[in-house]
Amino acid sequence: MRRFCLMLLSLFIVFPAFAQQQKKWKAPKRPKRPKWEAPKPKSVEYIDVWRPYVFSDNWFLDFQGGVSVSMAENMSGHALGKICGPMFDFSVGKQFSNSWSTRLSIGYKEQKGWASKQALAGSVLLEDGDYSFRVVSFYIDEMLSLTRLLLPYDEKRPFDLQLFAGVGLNYSCGFDDKVDRWKRYGYPVDGTDFINFAFRGGVQCLYKVSNITDLTLQGAFNMVNDNYNGVKHSSKFAFDSYLDVSLGIRIHLGDHYGDSRYYKVRRWEASSLRASDSKVAVLLEEEKETEYRMRESRETVAFGELMKTHISFYVDRTFVNDYQMENLRIVADFLKKNPQVNLVVKGYCGASKKTESPDMHLAEKRVRSVGRALTRYFDVDPSRFELWFDENADAPYPMKGEWIDGVVFLMVEK
Repeated sequence: MRRFCLMLLSLFIVFPAFAQQQKKWKAPKRPKRPKWEAPKPKSVEYIDVWRPYVFSDNWFLDFQGGVSVSMAENMSGHALGKICGPMFDFSVGKQFSNSWSTRLSIGYKEQKGWASKQALAGSVLLEDGDYSFRVVSFYIDEMLSLTRLLLPYDEKRPFDLQLFAGVGLNYSCGFDDKVDRWKRYGYPVDGTDFINFAFRGGVQCLYKVSNITDLTLQGAFNMVNDNYNGVKHSSKFAFDSYLDVSLGIRIHLGDHYGDSRYYKVRRWEASSLRASDSKVAVLLEEEKETEYRMRESRETVAFGELMKTHISFYVDRTFVNDYQMENLRIVADFLKKNPQVNLVVKGYCGASKKTESPDMHLAEKRVRSVGRALTRYFDVDPSRFELWFDENADAPYPMKGEWIDGVVFLMVEK
């Protein structure tokens, strides 16, 4: 019994020690700390917006010349040279958006007619059966640019493909004298003048030569009333047609920015401000007013020195954008508050830095656009400033990226 008690006691002593040796203590695992990363800057969104235009902006002129091909009855199978005549078109148009424009056209066409084969076979009085007449056309065309509608905006793209459809009037006149003679002998042709409704549709290809000029290639299919050529079909309701193919030139007239194209303006806003259009508008307006007052307060009279306000332009651009218009407002207010001060408005380009070409006359165009804006929009008397420009002189301020301070203001005594 004593032995049994000693064995039991030894088990109670040895077993806990043995168990304690088997289970080693381990420190708890520490959670992994996330890897530190530098905060990412807020992304900047670029917003391309169309410049605000007025009714007097984005007008253009089209001058075209080519051939008009008669496709009326009796002309099928006739020699090509005997169904073609010269044509000329002049148009005035306005671009209402980047892809949509309207134009008013007036055209002059030499048209050809030919007596029917049956009549030729039955009478020698018709001779060869050829006769000519003239058509004066008036059209209103709606034009849609497929290139600008379907492809992303690119102001440097030289090609443009446009579809157009129009409605108007055709005035037929000047028929050959022999037409009246044929009528007296019974041939069904009438040489009196006709005015008919007309429709046309076609395609125009434009190639940009300069900021002002495009070369054009146009094809137009015209449908007019059947009697436009003096010969009426036996059917009560019928149409005749002719095809115009012409080459020409388009001239873009200047807008109130001093430019000649439909352009976008690039603005940038922090993405946090894009929550709503109204919020963006309010914040931008408040920021603009604060900055305007601050910049206005810096201007003081100092004859022989430059104003701290200057006008910046994008590379190869000559128009005064909305932001720079605020700078012009400061200049105009400065002149009104200081009647003893006149200004020499100096224009520059980046030709000396080889970033702009002197052949583009950018300095002259920039200073003239500033002069026009001062008189037109801020009622500044032209006698209060003098325009000066030099295409090769260095601008007094260095270029910043793709922007150049192209116009500065020198204060002189009145």
